[in-house]
Amino acid sequence: MKPKAQLFKLEANLLTNGNVELTYDSVRPEDFERTMNEGMPEYEGSHSVASLLRYLRTVAEEAMQKSSSYL
Repeated sequence: MKPKAQLFKLEANLLTNGNVELTYDSVRPEDFERTMNEGMPEYEGSHSVASLLRYLRTVAEEAMQKSSSYL
């Protein structure tokens, strides 16, 4: 298996009491970009990946806010 690092995760879990729990976890885009630029300066995609993380975090926050109308 190839090495990989989890950058973003969104979960919807059904709890034993019947409620649905939404959670997300994400690397902070600023931390990712800084770490990559310092540790792997030859990697040219740091800014693009950080931008993707910003977008995914925005979508996750919106989904969590709007989910209450479904649950």
